[in-house]
Amino acid sequence: MVQKPAAAPPRGMGRRTIGCIPGALILILVLVPAAASAAAPTVIVSNYTVTPAVLMPGDEGTITVVLTSTAPVTTGSPLNIRLDTGTGEANTSTETPENAYIENVLLSSKDIEVLTGSFQDVGEIGPGQSFPLTFQIRAPGEEGIYFPEVWVRVRDGAGVRYPIPVNVNSAYALIKKPALRVEKTVPASVDPGDPFNVTLILHNDGQASANDVSVNVNATSGAITPQSAENYYIPKLEAGKDAVLNLTFETDTNAPLGLEPVIVTVDYRNADMTPFRQVATIGIPIVGRAEMGVASIRTEPSRVTVGSQVDLTIRIENTGTADAKSVQATIEGLDLPGTKEAFLGTIEPGNDGPAVFTLQADKAGTFDYTLVIRHTDDYGVHTTRQALSLIVAEPDTLPLLAAAAAVLVVVIVAAALWYRRRKEQ
Repeated sequence: MVQKPAAAPPRGMGRRTIGCIPGALILILVLVPAAASAAAPTVIVSNYTVTPAVLMPGDEGTITVVLTSTAPVTTGSPLNIRLDTGTGEANTSTETPENAYIENVLLSSKDIEVLTGSFQDVGEIGPGQSFPLTFQIRAPGEEGIYFPEVWVRVRDGAGVRYPIPVNVNSAYALIKKPALRVEKTVPASVDPGDPFNVTLILHNDGQASANDVSVNVNATSGAITPQSAENYYIPKLEAGKDAVLNLTFETDTNAPLGLEPVIVTVDYRNADMTPFRQVATIGIPIVGRAEMGVASIRTEPSRVTVGSQVDLTIRIENTGTADAKSVQATIEGLDLPGTKEAFLGTIEPGNDGPAVFTLQADKAGTFDYTLVIRHTDDYGVHTTRQALSLIVAEPDTLPLLAAAAAVLVVVIVAAALWYRRRKEQ
């Protein structure tokens, strides 16, 4: 549990040596981190690094602090902020953790010269998230231990003041501590239903070994399922060393599109058993892919003959996992006149749409052609080609022969009746 640091040195007492400050007070200032506000989400200084560890008088160096949100990480996906109430309407969930908005971060000191130490409108930080800020400093001309303060102002939240011990060629060394940093390598995009890999690298940027390092990997929704271990243990990670973890996940075919979070929590201890915690959020980009194909083909009339006008309807379906946008169908290589292009717009996954072409069957035969389907999705522009054929028959002469035969029969019967009547007269 993160606790509040001790009060900063009084005004006019920015520079202190061990001879002026009791040893217990220095331990409190160094080891006890900033506190979190219980009322509204704010941030804490979860870690810091002074580079170099010991500055010479007048030298330049850097102070890097890590700000971490105090908002609790929920077990559900922070992206699912709309809930179905059962009435068909979606309401915004009131259980979604709030973000803390950082208005400014300053490094204040009367003795340490702050070369760059003002960050304005830093922005929002979500539950479980952390990010570093680096200040450039110049050491004073006198040796000693100095305590510049990091001031963090959070909108509607508790402000933070955190002293950072800086050693300027002092004979009294500060207690060294570890500082773990998590780097992650994730794929640029993941298609629902596909497996993927994530590489985690733990860097110890501190000045001491991290002991009893435990890593917990928590996929916060059922859309992502870990296929490798969810808990790892590293007995000791020395200063300046790295540890690499290779993680494997699978995704559900119905995984929602967007960023799905995976929470990585790293707990470790200093040599004096002081606990530390580092929380990192891995955003997995779930990006669907549209797949186009032919669902059915129909002609009107159903039997195409020479001289008829034909409405050729080809239903195009999306068998993928994302919307197919700007869908356009074109007929190529068909040696019949007519309209050979159709625009369908957007086709959602699992749905289809009709592409209607009007043709004039001016000759008989079997006509091979290619249906070209073009569409776009989040991966770019795609083209699908499918070979098809259309049969145009010769005109059907059987009905004409039947009609002629019927007329001939009528003529013969009429002639026979006329001949009989004349003979009787």
